[in-house]
Amino acid sequence: MIEACVEASGDFEDDTPWLKKFADGTFEEEIVLNILKNEAKAGKSDVTKLKKLPPAAECLTWLILSHHKLPDLNKDDRRAYEDEKRETFYEMMKSLKSSWGYENDDPDFVEKRQECFRFSHGILWNEGNIWKKHLKKWTGRLLQDYDTLKRIMKDPDYDPAFREILLNARLALVLGDHYFSSLDGDAKQDDGKWSARDLWANTFSFRNKKRKSEKNQFLEEHMTGVSDQALRVAHQLPRFAEEMEKTYDVKALKKRSPGKFSWQDKAAETIRNFRKDRGEDQVSFVVNIASTGCGKTFANAKIMRALSPGGDSLRYILALGLRTLTLQTGDEYRERIKLSKDDLAVLIGSKAVLELHEGDKELEEKRSAMEDEDGEDISLAEGLAYEDSLNDEQRAFMNIFFKPARGIDADKNSAFLYKPVLVATIDHMMGATETIRGGRFILPMLRLMSSDLVIDEIDDFTQKDLTAISRLVHLAGMYGRNVVLSSATIPPDLAEGMYRAYIAGVKCRNSFFISKKRVSVVLCDEFRTEMKFMNTDDDSDYSAFHQSFIEKRVAKLTRQITKRSGYIADCEDEDTEDAKSDKMQSYFESIRKQVVRLSKENFVVDEKTGKKVSIGVVRMANIDPCVKVSLYLLQNTDWDKDDITPRIMTYHSRQILLLRHEQEKYLDSVLKRKTLYGEPVDIKDPVLRKHIDQATTDYVVFIIVATPVEEVGRDHDLDWSVIEPSSYRSIIQLAGRVLRHRIMSENIEKENIAVMRWNLRGLNGKAPAFIYPGYESGKNKLESHDLKGILKEDVLKRIDSIPRIRKEDPLTWRTNLIDLEQKAMEDFNDKESSGAKAVNGWIREYWWMTALPQRLNRFREKTYPDVRLTALFEDNKIKFSEYIDREFVSVGRKRSIEAFPKFKEGIEKNLWLKRDYKEALKRYVNDSDFRQEEEILFEKSEKYGEIIIPDNLEKEWFYSDQFGLFSKTSV
Repeated sequence: MIEACVEASGDFEDDTPWLKKFADGTFEEEIVLNILKNEAKAGKSDVTKLKKLPPAAECLTWLILSHHKLPDLNKDDRRAYEDEKRETFYEMMKSLKSSWGYENDDPDFVEKRQECFRFSHGILWNEGNIWKKHLKKWTGRLLQDYDTLKRIMKDPDYDPAFREILLNARLALVLGDHYFSSLDGDAKQDDGKWSARDLWANTFSFRNKKRKSEKNQFLEEHMTGVSDQALRVAHQLPRFAEEMEKTYDVKALKKRSPGKFSWQDKAAETIRNFRKDRGEDQVSFVVNIASTGCGKTFANAKIMRALSPGGDSLRYILALGLRTLTLQTGDEYRERIKLSKDDLAVLIGSKAVLELHEGDKELEEKRSAMEDEDGEDISLAEGLAYEDSLNDEQRAFMNIFFKPARGIDADKNSAFLYKPVLVATIDHMMGATETIRGGRFILPMLRLMSSDLVIDEIDDFTQKDLTAISRLVHLAGMYGRNVVLSSATIPPDLAEGMYRAYIAGVKCRNSFFISKKRVSVVLCDEFRTEMKFMNTDDDSDYSAFHQSFIEKRVAKLTRQITKRSGYIADCEDEDTEDAKSDKMQSYFESIRKQVVRLSKENFVVDEKTGKKVSIGVVRMANIDPCVKVSLYLLQNTDWDKDDITPRIMTYHSRQILLLRHEQEKYLDSVLKRKTLYGEPVDIKDPVLRKHIDQATTDYVVFIIVATPVEEVGRDHDLDWSVIEPSSYRSIIQLAGRVLRHRIMSENIEKENIAVMRWNLRGLNGKAPAFIYPGYESGKNKLESHDLKGILKEDVLKRIDSIPRIRKEDPLTWRTNLIDLEQKAMEDFNDKESSGAKAVNGWIREYWWMTALPQRLNRFREKTYPDVRLTALFEDNKIKFSEYIDREFVSVGRKRSIEAFPKFKEGIEKNLWLKRDYKEALKRYVNDSDFRQEEEILFEKSEKYGEIIIPDNLEKEWFYSDQFGLFSKTSV
């Protein structure tokens, strides 16, 4: 339609002629209709791509195309654009065709395509109608500002403000459309107000008892209503940025931190003094790289307060990677920082997990489907802790944006948008830049518009995830928000890549607003804090500052005591040509022998019995080998020969929600061991106590056989660990759980970490081997997978973060595991890359106008999509089901899940923690509920029985309360 209007004006270079015809009321409808008819008769190739249009027409075309769905391509076609540059808006628009998600290939529809171009009612241009008045008014306004638009879009040197203008316009349009579509239209009470009463914009589905769609709004009514509402939204957006709630005078953050935590106050004081001396007209990019156990979480709250205007308020988002870590942090904020329900919201996306964490047996899960016009859930209220309703003033403001009758309910989402401090899994914020279709970007975008951003454990994410997260960091910069990256093991290229994304966003912001913001960088650890303004046009300015800071940090770290020391453990018969199963059994025996060695050298003495007790982890890269190792250790009969009583527990993510919750709650309790290293311990935990008292050997060894779930977010203190390697980062992360809490004054005497010489993939000759998880790829391959050839054993003598935070030059990544990981981060920070797949494609080019960056680097992308099953407890057994179309459907027809056979006699005694799903469900039954037990347990299992598996239909599964779900091929 827009193309036809421009063509009718006869000028494809300048918008003035076609805009003037609308503004003057001289629009020639018949000419446009004839153009459309000719288009309908033309061949498909002539009408499937956009014509070159003048600036305003191009912008309007993109807004219309993208407001429901960003331009997108199928998997095969998008590959052609991975490295293709699109450096201008015009270049990008020229690439778009109807095949970018806007054509219906159904043969029946193709034949009817011409009907879409027949306008028997005209183009809503009847004299005096409301739509015509709107067009005259707003095309006139656009003409007044047309010279400004042309200047901003001048080719080839675009003003960065253009991006912010277009994104804010799209946000206002989507909000306006969403709001007005939720209202009851004039269709039922047609009073002649609208001139074209046979053209409909939308329907309401299932509004009547017959579940039949009803016509709701006239087309003319809808377009004018959306226009008016979008304008209201646009006028109010600055309030989201500047006037949302903050919390002041947080007493816990004013208090001085004691002892080794005093660095937190020094960091805050450095920032506050810098802003006082240099002015408040700045935004800050912060890298907090303090060591594990130094209180980064609390420090980040003090840093956020120091960065706020005046240095005494809080409004920020703390984004974390794991639900459990999010809940733990929420508890810390509530209990230690003393943030109240008025100040704090915690969002994890699961009411069941929240209920289990809170231990509230009275809460009942409410399933509410909140849908936008495309039937998409755009509410974020699910799994929201500490929520509170709005006051009257807040509700009035929210209802400018959201209509409670349908869609986003203001009260339900008030905590997400209003609470000064939001602690959330990062997934809830990623929608701001990852949403391809529908309105799920609205809430996170509005929240980020008004809040600073802290990303915790930033280096826990894969290279693809980091590319996706850089888009969020860029948006934070575009909104002029402060950003903090927090982790003890941030590689230099990761920090620099995020910084480059951030300053690109700030440049957009500074071009858009009259007031400019300078960019300051803060680097801090437990030893020092440094802060300076950056030359945002020179990447090397940041690089030099970061490198100087890291060299000082390394010098300090090397003088600390050694708490973790490791070695490379040989694998028995690693060169054998025996069958794969024999090689694996030999590998498992090698692991067992390392357990024996480490547990006899690293233990605590039980005060009561004098027995030597140790708790350690065998870390396997994947779930199925984790179960295999567990079974091997359980069934092995050589423990007595070694004078060891083993007690074994399997820990991974593919477990029923309730059982995993109880397991993690137990481990979190029993592994907080803040005692003096080397001193006898009074062990009181009843489970440990029973095993120790019953043991007939001198050594009692508690073994957690775990996947990488143990590496991040678990505040556990272990005596030792055995590691199947997948990356050096994973070695550092797991090492961080060894002697995590113990109070030490000198170096350890014995090695406490064994890293297996091979991982299972490498042992079986697979390449790449350091993958799933790991940093090896088809592009970046190691020449060997023998750890003794790709890792200098001296590095393990003292395991700390230095190899991660300092980058060697040059990198020898084909022969060095540590350098391989630095190479992956270097690729992420590639300053010369281009195309939809690269970070530069988002921050420097115009791929942000499409869905391709999100498709090519999708956040948390998996080989197979997840399937959420529910372990229903019925007829005294577990029945796995999927929740489809509001009912539970048995998985039996799609997948085979069988109960794992009972243990052989005598093996069960080796279990550390015996788990029972039925008994766990009973613990959540309210004593006042007098219904039949079977009915109650079924209801509880509906709520707490979630278990997630990959959608790989070729697999057959076993289930066990002790081992979770695992492939039949594992045993």
